[in-house]
Amino acid sequence: MGTVENIVQSCACKTVCCDKYTSDQTDNKNDSENNSTDNYDLFEEYSELGVVKKSTKNFFKHASDIQNMKIKANLLVQYKTSPWSIYSEIQNLGFGSYGIVKKVFLRSDPETIRAIKIIPKGLLMEGVDTNKLLDEILILKNLNHPNIMKLHEFFEDNVNCYMVSEFCDQGDLLHKLDKLNYMNEIVVKFLMEQIFNAIAYLHSRGVIHGDIKLENVMLYTTTQETPRQTFTKINKTLVKHKSLQKEIEDSFTNEKYKTRPTIKSIEMINNMLNYEIKLIDFGCSKIFTKRGERKSGIIGTSSYCSPEVIDNLYDERCDEWSCGVLMYLLLCGEFPFQGETEEEIFKKVKNSEYDFSSPHFRNISNNCKDLIKKLLEPKIQKRIKAIDALKHPFFTESFCHDAFLNNKDNSIIEKLFNLTMPKSQFHIAVLTYMSSNYISKDEEKKLRTVFRYIDYDDKSYLTKTKIEKALKEFGREITEGDIENIIKALDIDKNGVIDYQEFIQGVCDKNSLFNDYNLKNIFSIIDYDNNGYITSKDIKNFIFPTKTLNEEAIAAYLNQFGMKINDKIFFNEFKDIIQNNCSLEEKYIHKDKIDNINKINNIDQVFRFDDSIHYSEENNSSSLSD
Repeated sequence: MGTVENIVQSCACKTVCCDKYTSDQTDNKNDSENNSTDNYDLFEEYSELGVVKKSTKNFFKHASDIQNMKIKANLLVQYKTSPWSIYSEIQNLGFGSYGIVKKVFLRSDPETIRAIKIIPKGLLMEGVDTNKLLDEILILKNLNHPNIMKLHEFFEDNVNCYMVSEFCDQGDLLHKLDKLNYMNEIVVKFLMEQIFNAIAYLHSRGVIHGDIKLENVMLYTTTQETPRQTFTKINKTLVKHKSLQKEIEDSFTNEKYKTRPTIKSIEMINNMLNYEIKLIDFGCSKIFTKRGERKSGIIGTSSYCSPEVIDNLYDERCDEWSCGVLMYLLLCGEFPFQGETEEEIFKKVKNSEYDFSSPHFRNISNNCKDLIKKLLEPKIQKRIKAIDALKHPFFTESFCHDAFLNNKDNSIIEKLFNLTMPKSQFHIAVLTYMSSNYISKDEEKKLRTVFRYIDYDDKSYLTKTKIEKALKEFGREITEGDIENIIKALDIDKNGVIDYQEFIQGVCDKNSLFNDYNLKNIFSIIDYDNNGYITSKDIKNFIFPTKTLNEEAIAAYLNQFGMKINDKIFFNEFKDIIQNNCSLEEKYIHKDKIDNINKINNIDQVFRFDDSIHYSEENNSSSLSD
């Protein structure tokens, strides 16, 4: 019943997600510092789509409201049509919670591969299932984390709903474990650190995942380079895991290791350390407004369920229990709680009846076993939290803080001193979408490495103190003004901290990102009716698809970058204002000056004019200096 061979059957038939909205019962015994979450944006989104009672507020009714608008880091593009004019199918990937999942490519860029989950409207029941679908969309569009699946677009036609997300080229953990039977402790450490990072982030955002299991942990290749063939050649940019190389080598030579990994497992371990994880499937997820807020309704998969979920009254710490089950399962290939029936399994779960008698645990470290015990703690108040699990000796004893400094990329750090504020909120929206969708895997991997280094306490956000500390470790002389300027330029939503997406879009290579191909793609997305130009209506539909804006408010928004209600922006104009971070007026003034210079002097290149303009015919681009 509990072996790897039976995992597929067990997981497939034991998933029950019942989305009852519950009373707000709070565990008063919880730690006082955790009585509230860090962000409440999701609740505003819920009100908009009618999942809960709608707010009476009319969003962005007045022009002054525009100044207080926050651009969502994961800007979700929504279409009232099918996706098949934009995407083409490659193959079926399987069945998700609601319908079939397909692997597709972008017609305009066949190298861009994504996954589309197709949800037939006829299969959606009123109430529970509809709310589950809305939950998943609303939660995913508000999340920003490198280990959580990114939702790119949402399509809807008369027959189906379509969710377009990242494609994970290495499948899920279930199939990897099925091939290997069990995993090396070092690989488990590598995987679980990412999973705990994702869970800690979700809980800081007021989200319970509710269904942590092997099938919901996807793997993807983190680089476009050729995968490494030699076992000991471990990617040195895995900052916190540089010392894993020694651990792996010891497992083949040290006397304390009584069993040796097979050639098959050696190859798998080598490959696994070149992957990263993406947490998927938020169909069972729930929102909580404060730590310890109790929910009801059975969620998740029976073999991973915590005692309090079985008792139908739980909070976010049910995710940590599921992580403990998953961690145990990866190490030995068997579930910690086994039985012939679901009732027998649940009884063992509630009594915490498990052990480490499997032969695979003979060579597992005490630190590893101790963390599992703390995760599978039946008393919810004593169970370790994800954020604290990351500080457990199982992880910290392998932390090599100097590894990054020895392999640092100074170019990324230097960019922090040369940041420029986007000209308008429209510029922010375009940058946000493009940096979420068009950055190469190799560049994102480098940026993610720097982010995680600066985020030394794994909180999934950067603060003034963290940035200052990292810059000093890099040997940079900094002033209070330097730090203030960096925070001001990166903190797009003005909440005082820098999240992952804000960091990425701030320090990414804009020259590479804003190439003609990417700009044409985003232009065509904004130009919804495909008439060759962008109107105020197109911009409203792209950025505020669910918001109510009157003419005064949209005019105020457009005015930030010099557009009028009846203006039309063609591609060359769009390209100029985005590449040069300028308004339409500045673009026109700039172009007029350049044209006059060329007419008067009849020269091919102009390098300076009035100490403010630089121009090159060779690349047909221009920019205004500060």
